[in-house]
Amino acid sequence: MSSTKALTPERMALGISLTMFAILLAACAISLPAQQPASVPANAAQFVGIWTATHTGTRYVILDLHIENGSLAGGIRVCTFTTTGEGEHADMTITDKTLSPNLPVSNLVVSGKTLTFDWKDPDGDENHLNFERTAENSGRLNWRDLPQGTKMPVILLTRLTGKKP
Repeated sequence: MSSTKALTPERMALGISLTMFAILLAACAISLPAQQPASVPANAAQFVGIWTATHTGTRYVILDLHIENGSLAGGIRVCTFTTTGEGEHADMTITDKTLSPNLPVSNLVVSGKTLTFDWKDPDGDENHLNFERTAENSGRLNWRDLPQGTKMPVILLTRLTGKKP
């Protein structure tokens, strides 16, 4: 037993409308780009990790670099310290072993084995820094664009492997 319904103009219009809607929906789906996971350039990935500086057994700088939304991002925690002299052999005194909150770095730019970035320290001063990798798990952090006559130490950093600070 078969049932046939008459093809009325209303039914034809509904069928055409549904067909047009299906074609439009398919065209929209085809034109949308597929979501791809963000790829991180290899030259940025070399800096990912937790980098620390230690003086007389106290971690006084922790630079935490990671990938966030496909880009290099991170922050720095520091103890309060004073220095006399400049370079890698500056005399340092840690005046408060308490680490600051993690304060974000910004304007990160990778060029070869060097990362430049800005960082506002706990006192609110804007710092312009260079981080140069000297080996797989070590590097040098130093200030750039200092006023003439200003002396700052070079901070030697080591990447932590397999553990959190």
